Amino acid sequence: MNAALSVSAYQEISTHVPDAESAHEIWEPLDLLAKESASLATWRSFAIDGRVIPSYVFIGPRGGSVPIRLALLGSIQPDDLLSTSAIVKILVELELAPLLAKDFALFGYPVANPVRVSRRSPDFSTDFWTDAPDPTIRYFEQELAGNQLDGMIAIQGNAAIPGFQIQVSSRVIAAEVLWPALEIVQRLVPLAREPIQVFPQLQNSRHSLFSFGRLRPRPFSMIICTPRHMPFENQISAIAFSIKQILHRYRMLVDQADRL
Repeated sequence: MNAALSVSAYQEISTHVPDAESAHEIWEPLDLLAKESASLATWRSFAIDGRVIPSYVFIGPRGGSVPIRLALLGSIQPDDLLSTSAIVKILVELELAPLLAKDFALFGYPVANPVRVSRRSPDFSTDFWTDAPDPTIRYFEQELAGNQLDGMIAIQGNAAIPGFQIQVSSRVIAAEVLWPALEIVQRLVPLAREPIQVFPQLQNSRHSLFSFGRLRPRPFSMIICTPRHMPFENQISAIAFSIKQILHRYRMLVDQADRL
């Protein structure tokens, strides 16, 4: 299965709003790509209710720098498979244009918080770093602590907000990386009145996914949200464009810091 066929498979799947039953179909293009790709590989998985939930790692071309390690999380809220589709779209497009991910190691988690048979999923705001027995919590505590991440980008699609919005823990990233990324996004979806919000409190809670436990230095955290009243395809495209711009601008920021 070559990249072009996998893109066609993705486009066919993404023509309808997904449901929990079709989740495995959404990430199938990534499984196909990973079998032949030099850049994309399957990563560690975890099991919930007898289902195996996959993750992936994309290693961009090296330009001589130490790779920037970012996590991309979809479906942090159960049933948010729009964000799952966005993660798949991003990784498929990077396979076709890998220079966009130059000097990056991207850890992709299409379904971070899967739907449970019991319908009782963990709360990613309060259940971390508490020795919770939940397998999802344990899995991500190990991933966040062990992958030496520089940052994490979570995605929430169909959010109850009036327009596209990004919440970020760093004022520097907000000013130097995020504002320039909005130029194309606003052509696809409306922007919120405050499209960029700096929320250091994303990392202040000791028991949040975004707190990274006791890791020092602490990676940055970011949540990209798209408004639910917009078409499915527009939301996915806005997320994909914004993340590709974020990769470009963040690499520039890191390069500038290295030259100081």
